[in-house]
Amino acid sequence: MPKVIYELISPPPQALRKAKLDNLALVPASLLPYKAAWQQLANEQPPGTTLVVLPKAPGKSGQTLGMVATQLQARGHLVKVVTAARFIPTL
Repeated sequence: MPKVIYELISPPPQALRKAKLDNLALVPASLLPYKAAWQQLANEQPPGTTLVVLPKAPGKSGQTLGMVATQLQARGHLVKVVTAARFIPTL
């Protein structure tokens, strides 16, 4: 019987096991050039908050991110949902 993946990977380093993660940001890849802006917003949220940035154009990825936000809120997590238009400069 093959080993499961977690038996094949070594445990994380001690520093990573002690690390406390403050916030999580779920962002479309198209917003990577604007990382400084959405990361600043994520850092301004209370610890434990998940920042969900919905894409500018409607589509499957936006629906998926919206469902993830809804599921997290239903489980009692703090979630802040914003749209990508907040970070993309207008011409």
